[in-house]
Amino acid sequence: MNTHPRTAQRFTASPSVGAPGGTDAAHLAPNGHLVLIGGALDESPEILTRIIELAGARRGTRAPRIAILTTASEPATSAEAAQDPTTESDEADGRYYAELFERHGAVGVPIPIGASAQPAYPGSPYSRATASQADTAELIRGADGVFLGGGDQTNYVLALFTSSVAGEPPFGARTDTPALTAIREVLALGGVVAGTSAGLAVQQGADMVSGGADIHNAWKHGATPGYDIEREGRDALTHVPAGGLGLFPEALLDSHFSEWARPPRSIRLARALGRSACVGVDEHTALVYDRATRTSEVIGMRGVSLLNFDGCEGAGDTIIGTRWSYLVPGDSHDFASGTTKRGDMLADLELPLAPAAGVDLWADDGSRPLLTLAQSLLASPELAASGESSVERHPGYRTTLRRDERTLALPTGGFSDLIISITPISTTH
Repeated sequence: MNTHPRTAQRFTASPSVGAPGGTDAAHLAPNGHLVLIGGALDESPEILTRIIELAGARRGTRAPRIAILTTASEPATSAEAAQDPTTESDEADGRYYAELFERHGAVGVPIPIGASAQPAYPGSPYSRATASQADTAELIRGADGVFLGGGDQTNYVLALFTSSVAGEPPFGARTDTPALTAIREVLALGGVVAGTSAGLAVQQGADMVSGGADIHNAWKHGATPGYDIEREGRDALTHVPAGGLGLFPEALLDSHFSEWARPPRSIRLARALGRSACVGVDEHTALVYDRATRTSEVIGMRGVSLLNFDGCEGAGDTIIGTRWSYLVPGDSHDFASGTTKRGDMLADLELPLAPAAGVDLWADDGSRPLLTLAQSLLASPELAASGESSVERHPGYRTTLRRDERTLALPTGGFSDLIISITPISTTH
């Protein structure tokens, strides 16, 4: 194995104010660990083993119990659909994850908290109502860890909080359900909460992103409070001001980060809200966060982006000066001190080539062209590189990456303090 000297860089993220609800559980000590998975967990032995090890710290020699919530998934439409292993639904996904954890030495316990206000079909155990039942809370409280599946993170907010205003969704003043109180207690006793995709996104505090899959539309129109909003027939960039579960207080959170071109939407959202930082996790990757020490490490196959907006200039669809750092497996970050320690695991990649001319830098097809452009620039002697975004949409945007004296490139594929600027493409001649 090739090695290089361990290095440390600074990334300062002011802890955000969480929105953990109005119960006493909100004031429990910040103990336990979070495993923030960027999506596409599949059967990652490293990530699954880490979740189980963190849960097992409470259990001793017995197999740890993992409470599995798949509330973000769509409800099953019938009893037949719920039992069909080829479909994706809250019930089918609950069984899938229970079997997945059992294959790796844990006891998976599906928790029947569903997205629908009432059971989606007669006899279904899954609904939002179960989050308020004492026996559901006891089932969670008896676990050593909690796993949150993917889908739509607003489903977790709708199910795990109750609104202070009758008939309103719990996006403002709200109270923890007994199920959410139990989740907080598992953490307070040293357990673990892991989540993939939407299960990652909902762990942040204020300003949880709730829409914006269309990156061009998100950049063009900016952020709006709410969810399930469209502009020009496309998914709009929306957020829930009261936020998610408030478990991760350090920054905005987003998943599928490189694969689904999430950096631009995070920049647009953070700038609109006056936030200082965002943490974006790639697929097949997890950030393991110790709530007591505020330290974290990257595990898995890809990387974690740290975006810092303190030096940004501009507004609207012109934002200049975001600082981008990219951590790879083996790297660790201390949010309390703002320092990053770099590991020595070299990326198993050939020298990256710049995206071909005409490639949409905001492509969300898993090809990761923006990351490729960054790594190819840093592998060259050039100071800057740019490309067009959403080349078939109007207006178009140019994304420029620039290095300066603070920028550091590492042979692992990681880097620090690369500068991102996004501006409209002029249509005048």
